[in-house]
Amino acid sequence: MTVRGEFTVAAWNEENLSSFPADMPVAKASIVFEATGEVSGRLTVEYLLQYSVQDTVNPHNSQATYTGYMFLDGSIGGRTGTVVIEDRGSYTQTGPASVLRIKPGTGTGELAGVTGTGQYGMNDGKMIIEFDLD
Repeated sequence: MTVRGEFTVAAWNEENLSSFPADMPVAKASIVFEATGEVSGRLTVEYLLQYSVQDTVNPHNSQATYTGYMFLDGSIGGRTGTVVIEDRGSYTQTGPASVLRIKPGTGTGELAGVTGTGQYGMNDGKMIIEFDLD
């Protein structure tokens, strides 16, 4: 079963890690997304980003790859609970493109036992998150 939602950025806090040189920046970002639709709720995210191009004046001009974890407190396909999602992706001027995997054994409530893979990115100017549930 495929489920889909739209999401927006509710909070974004990012800081370059001082242990990496300025010409090869790596940053840690703590983000909150709010999702609606068949995937809904609050997604709390922790990312590590490695920038090939970092524009601190206009971040939308940046390019990076990232990896991290999302914690969803909400629902997927009408099932309510919490779950951890692994996220790997890249960001370019056209927006993000992520590959997602629900971590087995992390679901609670009605999401206990849920597994699947997914993606998120831009579609017609909207941020879309989608999962194919096993």
